[in-house]
Amino acid sequence: MNAKAAAIGVNLLIYALFLSGIFLLSERAIGIAVKGFIMRRRLRTEKKAVWETWKPVIYINNIMYSAFQKEMNGALFLGILIMLFTLTFLGCLRMFTVFTSLLAAIMAASVPLLFLVVKMESDRTKGSREGISFVSELHRQYRICSRNIYAAMETTVNAQGDYPVCRKQLYRLLMHVRSSGSPEEIKAETENFSFAMGTVWGNMLAVCIRMALINGTDVSEGLADIITQLKTANERAEERKRLNGESARMTIFLIPLLYFGTMLLSVVYLDVSPANLLKNQFMTPEGLLFFMFSLFLFLVNLVILRILGNARIDY
Repeated sequence: MNAKAAAIGVNLLIYALFLSGIFLLSERAIGIAVKGFIMRRRLRTEKKAVWETWKPVIYINNIMYSAFQKEMNGALFLGILIMLFTLTFLGCLRMFTVFTSLLAAIMAASVPLLFLVVKMESDRTKGSREGISFVSELHRQYRICSRNIYAAMETTVNAQGDYPVCRKQLYRLLMHVRSSGSPEEIKAETENFSFAMGTVWGNMLAVCIRMALINGTDVSEGLADIITQLKTANERAEERKRLNGESARMTIFLIPLLYFGTMLLSVVYLDVSPANLLKNQFMTPEGLLFFMFSLFLFLVNLVILRILGNARIDY
C-alpha cells in the first residue's frame, strides 16, 4: 500500500514538473491570451434598452447633461412631458375645443423643455467664454505629454485653470472614451462633447480629439489654430453683447409693466371691478387662453433674448 501511494506521489510530481515546464516556456503567450480576454470583457459594450436608443431620448439626454453636467434619465423626463401634455389636454377639453386644447397642451409641455434649453444655452455661453483658457491649457498639456491625448486630457482636467464648465465636459468625455471599445463609440462620445459645447470651435476640438484618439494623429496645429480663431472671436463678442443688452432689458421690464398697466386702466377708467376682472381673465375660456398664450410668448421671447444677448464666443 505504501509502495502504491509512493508511486502515485511520484507520478503526480512528474506531471506537476511537466506542467510547470510548459507554463514557464509558454508564460508570455499565456499572459498575452489572458490580458486579451480581460480587455475584451472590459471593452464589451453594455446592451442598452430599446427606448434608450430613440433619437428623442438621446437628444434629451444630451440636453440634460449639457444643462446639469451629470448623467440623467432622458426617458423619464420625456415620460413626464408626455404625462403633462396628456393631463393638460384632458383638463382643457372641458373648456376649449380640441384644437385649442391641443395648443394649450403643447405650450404646457414645452415650458419645462424651454427652461432646460435656457439652462443649457447659459452653460454653453459660459463654456464658450472659457474657450481660450481651456484650449490653451489642453494644447500646452498635449505638448508636455509628448502628443499623448489621453494624458493631456487627464492633466487638463486636474489642472488649476479657470474653466469649470469645459472641465466637466472634458471629464465626461475622458471617462467614456477610456471605456470605449471601438472607433464608432469614440466618435459618438466626441459628438456628444461637441453638442454640449454648442460651438464651432467645440466641434473642431472634438474632431481633433477624435483624430488623436483613433489614429494617433498629431493635432498640435489644429489646437493652435482654434486658439487663434478664439482670440479674434472674443473681440467681436464684446460688441454684440453691448448692442443686445438694451433690447433684453426692454422685454424683461416693459412687457410685465404693460400687462399690469392694462389691468389697472381697466379698473380705473373702464369701471371694471377687480373681482370681475380676475374672473374674466382666469375663469373664462377666452381670458384664460389669452393669458396662457401671452405668458408662453413672453417665455419664448426671454429664451430668444437670452440666446442672442449672451452670444457664445465662436467663429
